[in-house]
Amino acid sequence: MSALADESRIALAQQAEALAGVPVFAMVPAGQGANSHIVRLETQAGPLALKVYPRRPGDQRDRLEVEWQALRFLGESGLTQAPRAIARDDANRLMLMEWIEGDIITRHQPGDLDDALRFVEGIFRASQDAGASGFPLASEACLSAIEICRQIDQRFDSFISHAPLDQALVDIVKPAYAAARDTIASELAAPSDLAPSQRRLIPADFGFHNAIRQRDGTVRYIDFDYFGWDDPVKFIADFVVHPAMSLDADERAEVVARLTNALPDSVAASARLRRHLPLYAIRWALILLNAFRKDRAAALPVDEDARSAVFVRQWQKARDMIERYR
Repeated sequence: MSALADESRIALAQQAEALAGVPVFAMVPAGQGANSHIVRLETQAGPLALKVYPRRPGDQRDRLEVEWQALRFLGESGLTQAPRAIARDDANRLMLMEWIEGDIITRHQPGDLDDALRFVEGIFRASQDAGASGFPLASEACLSAIEICRQIDQRFDSFISHAPLDQALVDIVKPAYAAARDTIASELAAPSDLAPSQRRLIPADFGFHNAIRQRDGTVRYIDFDYFGWDDPVKFIADFVVHPAMSLDADERAEVVARLTNALPDSVAASARLRRHLPLYAIRWALILLNAFRKDRAAALPVDEDARSAVFVRQWQKARDMIERYR
């Protein structure tokens, strides 16, 4: 807990004990993301996970509330691959969860994809349950083609000026974007949101990068603070395009077939996926260039050669993604 001042560590330990209802013998950092971090608590009842949700300026989502409700809903739906939520402290932005012992998956194994798809199919089915209606939209939900384009346009506007990036956007990304927009011109001319009956609850940012393999080989999934309603086609696109997934062509085809067939409007969903997939690939290509966003550029190397090396590395991934799905 070296990142915290002594007073903060003491306060967090006291808050953790109050939440757990048992003495906490040790607190060990176990992972930190952009929006939250996990602490392993050692207690007489065994290890527990404490998730800390800092308040972020401009972030309107109540990540604690969303994840708490998501984990309870998944557990009640029999989807026990997600961790069990135990207790929450709204005032201090904390949630106590089951500790999942194991290793983050760096390379998926045979059978892992089937396991992940069965979990998602279960969430799609549970979306029809009475308890599903109270969830908000998923983070960065895309219920129409025009919303996908709005998010892409916003990302174009978020970058600093960097000559190689500027040239790449003009020469490659924007022409690919124009071509993808031409394909959906009729949707953009008469925009409408996807009907509620066609939406599904989705575990946004889902994948093996947010999964833990337990000692017995069982795979469990973590990080549900983006959970909510969305077009399932966006989820399918994100699942196959996500750069951390490393799916081969056969696996991508299996994902598309399984998850579109899990929808009652499978023919329409498949057609929508074909039309929108190039847009989602462009969106992800721009995400790969996030190091050059105005709000993150301060972390770039000052040395121009080192900065250019960052661009070359990320641009190669971004360009490959655009070319694969255009």
